[in-house]
Amino acid sequence: MSLIVLLLLISCWTPVKPACSPVREGQETTLSCDVNTAGCSGGTLLTWRAGGRDALRCDNLGCFGRGSDISATLSSAGKSILTINSVSRTDPFNMEVKWTCDPCVGNKITVCEKLQVYAPPESPSCTVREDTESGDIKSVNVSCSTSKVYPKARCRFYREKDGGNSVEITNPVYSHTETGGTPVYYRSQCSVSVSVQELGEGTHSFTGYIYPGVTGDPAKVTGTPADKTVTLSFSQASHSCLPQAVQGYFLEESTTCTCSLSSDGHPRGTAEWFKGGQLVGSGGTLVVSRDKSNPEQIYTCEAVSDLGRRVGSTLTVKFAFIDTDSVEVESTPDTVNLCDNKNNNKQAQVTCRISKENVNPEPTFSFSPDGLKFDPQTVSNDGSYYQSQVSLSPDAGGEYQVTCRVTNTVLNTWQDKKTNITYRKPPPASPQITVDSKSYQGVSPSNIVTLTEGYSGDVTCRVEGGYPAAHNTQLKCGQLVDTGAGYTAALSFKADQLTREMNGAVCTCTSQHDSGCYSKKETQLTINVLYVPEVTFILYPAQTTFSKGSNLELKCYGQGNPDPTLTLTTKETTDDLTNVQTRELTHTLTLGCIDTGVYICSGQNSQGTNRKEISIDVRCPQQLSPLFNSKPQVDAVNGETAKFGIEIYGFPEPSTLTLQRTNDDSVLTRSPGYSVEYTAGVAPFGVVNVTISDVVEADFTIYTLTVDNGVENALIYPFYLNEVNESSPPVECKEDSLNIVAVVIGVIAVVIIAVLTVVIIFLLKKNRGLKERLDSQCKIALRKLDGSNPQTLQDDDYLIPLEMSTITTPVSASLPPRQGQYETVDDKPAGTPRTGQYEIIQDMPASSGTYNSTSRQDVEPLNTYQDLEPNHLTSGDLGFCGPYSNVPGTHAENLTNPAANYANVDMSSAKGNSSNKKVIFKRLISIGNLSHLKDVIVNKTKDIDDLS
Repeated sequence: MSLIVLLLLISCWTPVKPACSPVREGQETTLSCDVNTAGCSGGTLLTWRAGGRDALRCDNLGCFGRGSDISATLSSAGKSILTINSVSRTDPFNMEVKWTCDPCVGNKITVCEKLQVYAPPESPSCTVREDTESGDIKSVNVSCSTSKVYPKARCRFYREKDGGNSVEITNPVYSHTETGGTPVYYRSQCSVSVSVQELGEGTHSFTGYIYPGVTGDPAKVTGTPADKTVTLSFSQASHSCLPQAVQGYFLEESTTCTCSLSSDGHPRGTAEWFKGGQLVGSGGTLVVSRDKSNPEQIYTCEAVSDLGRRVGSTLTVKFAFIDTDSVEVESTPDTVNLCDNKNNNKQAQVTCRISKENVNPEPTFSFSPDGLKFDPQTVSNDGSYYQSQVSLSPDAGGEYQVTCRVTNTVLNTWQDKKTNITYRKPPPASPQITVDSKSYQGVSPSNIVTLTEGYSGDVTCRVEGGYPAAHNTQLKCGQLVDTGAGYTAALSFKADQLTREMNGAVCTCTSQHDSGCYSKKETQLTINVLYVPEVTFILYPAQTTFSKGSNLELKCYGQGNPDPTLTLTTKETTDDLTNVQTRELTHTLTLGCIDTGVYICSGQNSQGTNRKEISIDVRCPQQLSPLFNSKPQVDAVNGETAKFGIEIYGFPEPSTLTLQRTNDDSVLTRSPGYSVEYTAGVAPFGVVNVTISDVVEADFTIYTLTVDNGVENALIYPFYLNEVNESSPPVECKEDSLNIVAVVIGVIAVVIIAVLTVVIIFLLKKNRGLKERLDSQCKIALRKLDGSNPQTLQDDDYLIPLEMSTITTPVSASLPPRQGQYETVDDKPAGTPRTGQYEIIQDMPASSGTYNSTSRQDVEPLNTYQDLEPNHLTSGDLGFCGPYSNVPGTHAENLTNPAANYANVDMSSAKGNSSNKKVIFKRLISIGNLSHLKDVIVNKTKDIDDLS
């Protein structure tokens, strides 16, 4: 404690520069000074002065002073130390002055501005005094004094509460008196005052420090404890009320409560009532009245003094009451529907409540249905009300009365309140729809009635049961509606009302019930209308005339009930191009010359058939029909008329027909006796009929017939008129041999040709890849044999197909027949497709079978290949001339290898065997070089015989 006070004292001193530490009277002290005496010529080197008077001098012999208590030293380095053995303010002189040292040369040096001399306080003492007002302590005064001190004393005061930390008491008050005599001393007194409120409750001790009023570092000062301690405490307050509370509640409209001191404190103080920190009541008396808006009020009985406020007791004022006019009861809903569903909505909630302003404390609730026993229920608190609920769910309908009883258990009083509930019950089943004596109920996918388009008859709806009876019954079928005020409704279908547009329409019967929870109030019946298909036939692109090689997509849509079977056919054949049992059919074609014709899309179901036709024309040059049995030699009798026909196909029909003799540019068709006419057959086929009247010797020569339709190159057909001796019946042109529809009657030969024509057209449609290759090769063949650039066929050349007379089964021993082998790349299998059979290159296998891979190489293990790219001068599969280089087979030079047997559908090697299905070909006759052609025929006889 003393160290803390000393540090505080030191911190308050303000030093004077230069300054010396304070020195207690009668004690020794030293002063030092550093000077330069090197420039002194002799005599006095240094003089010490006090208050401007010489106190001591130093020369080469030493230092000499004014008295024995003062001595000094001077070193050769110029440092001088002055020693005062006993500091005094009187003897030999007053040393509490300014001290300087003067060298022989230079300015004087102030060593100490003023030497501070002090005398510590003698017999210090501290006392405590309590200051009171009206008999109660208000503050505490602490005073310290000394009989002798120099200079005037200074003081510091500290207090401690219950032995705790020291707290300084500031702003002391001083008084000083001189003692008289020399030197001067003082009698000093200082005091401080601290209020009871500042001190607070507890035992307080005090300490004073009185010390000389010097600066610097005085001697240590010891604190002086005060002569006594002061203990401050609160009085104890308590209360009592009349009339008294019962179970914590006051039963009257008001009560009077008194707050008083039950024990004394220091200071004593008074007893007061407070509410929310505010002083209430008067002189410790409080009158409290019932407040409905604030049923619970809290007051504190407190002891009040300069120490502050201390709560002695707490009063919670609660009044018990109940307002019998404020009980409310209601049922939700007041009308209950006895519904059979999982929501359990048969229950009614009866709610009974009372405002908190009208009852205290919290009441109890009980309910009695129809005056029976009251059952207590749980009370809930929603903020402004006390309430309770009960659920009622009787099985039967009717009127129910429920009584709610609210009881104040403190007052033992209650109130009864009643409410009524009505229960209603819906019909037990859904409405019943009846059609043709068959009934349907509810909403179910199985509720379907099948009717034929144009049906006429009655549809009725009826609702049975329920209380009260159902009402507003409505029956709706499509646009037909009937609404009955009661529980029935009916509709009648006329023949023109049930149309295909109503297929899938729903007949709905609904009804209403006062319960509002008729969950089975609806019955739905779906009408399944059977009708003949409607067919839509579309081409993409949307045109009817195309170029050869164009891609065409045929789309057919069928809408019917039941779903129709869609079939795509042509008028030329009864074979189906595509057949699907769905609402949409898509067929794609890469158009060839043979695809010109009428396409038919048919939709068929149990109600009938509908069809749409589209005519398609493919622009192609006219060319010989593969079915035409080409005979370049035409026999004629001199003097008679020669007639023959050439079967051709292409589109459009020929626009120019020109007949010329070889090496003669004249056009015979412009001369009398020569006639060339075109007769159209089944598109794109037709016949060019040539007539030479009254044949003469000059007519027996070689002719060129040119047929041109303006597309690409014209067809040039060479023939020669051969003279015969006998006359034979004229050969009539088979103009209608390709039109089955036109040939109804005729000779047996014509009928047979017509039948064969239909068969061949079917085969050509089926074998579209073969057909297109035949088109191109026939045209190339005629160009190579036109006489202007004759070429000699080589042994390894393939013969050119001009006619397909028959299709036979495979004959190669190395390649036995297998189920599902195909003739061409895009051929169809004979009959209905089976597992593993494929139509086009893009197909991939699902299981075993023969198919054509995308590399155009058959993957069957027995060397049946479709041809890779031919290794000859011309490009493309099945070229006119050049050996094939199948893998792993070779061409004619390696006949010993059985794998070299070719598997071409429409060609036969001049040296080798054809495996797969063989095509029989006819001979060609060269134009302009008959002898050369005969040589070719001779050279090829062996191979042709093999083929035949």
